[in-house]
Amino acid sequence: MNSDVFFINLRTRYNETDQMGYIHHGVYPAYLELARIEWLKQYGISYKELEINGILLPVYQLNIRYYKPLTFDENIRVFVRPNGLRGARLRFAYEIFNEQNIKTTEAEVELVFTNKTGKPIRPPHEIIEKLPL
Repeated sequence: MNSDVFFINLRTRYNETDQMGYIHHGVYPAYLELARIEWLKQYGISYKELEINGILLPVYQLNIRYYKPLTFDENIRVFVRPNGLRGARLRFAYEIFNEQNIKTTEAEVELVFTNKTGKPIRPPHEIIEKLPL
């Protein structure tokens, strides 16, 4: 990913490991979500405020490629960048690197702007104008 891409640092926790000692595959979406929420915050957009205002962003599609497992007590970096807006769908691309700066994971997440009943809606102009899409 480009050097201007946003990232967060996380430390993997013991309770996130599976019987093999690896971070369980089901934990990775939470890492992606944490990075995405922080990315949005830097542009003045709060998930909480969106939901209070009746705008939801459920996951429509999630694709993860695991290249190398993460283990307990690793300091990792989760990179996120926008990867397009098409209609109501907002896409993000991710990369996760371990302490040795080795890429362990790539992911793509597609979200859909919806109202509280789950009906897709146009992305609000005041939100989109804040984002570098």
